[in-house]
Amino acid sequence: FFHTDALQSGKADVATLIFWNFEIPEAKAKGMSNASFFSLKEWGVPDFCQLVLMTTPTHFEDRKAIFRKLVLAMRRATGIIHQRPDLAREYYYQHVDKSDAEETQQAVIDATFTATLPAFPNDNSMSKEYYDHLMTWLIETNQVDAAEASKVPVAAYWTNEVSW
Repeated sequence: FFHTDALQSGKADVATLIFWNFEIPEAKAKGMSNASFFSLKEWGVPDFCQLVLMTTPTHFEDRKAIFRKLVLAMRRATGIIHQRPDLAREYYYQHVDKSDAEETQQAVIDATFTATLPAFPNDNSMSKEYYDHLMTWLIETNQVDAAEASKVPVAAYWTNEVSW
């Protein structure tokens, strides 16, 4: 990634597909006071920058119970993050070795954690309509062939089955 490094060095004038809770705090911690963010979804681009678990249909069927446990574990972890943010912060700082980082990087670590903490969703399920809209956008922007897309309904590759 290194978006902010490219911007600071003059190798880039703009960064795309950045995250408001990563690159913006990083840029500000590195002294880039004019760093700003606009959401692509405000310009009609579907927001696909989120955690989506993917696998093949066969793998899903063979390991459905395991995927269900994973979803429940993620939900439990999110609950801990929201209910015990100080504990989550402690674990994160240990994981990234914050105490050994130089001062600017410590500021980046702290700002990123603070911005990200409230972003964890309690439920990772997503609607079929979201993926219908995404496919429509992909077709409209000529990223997917409409005839080919019509052969595979969204329900064939998207499910919340292990989320409930």
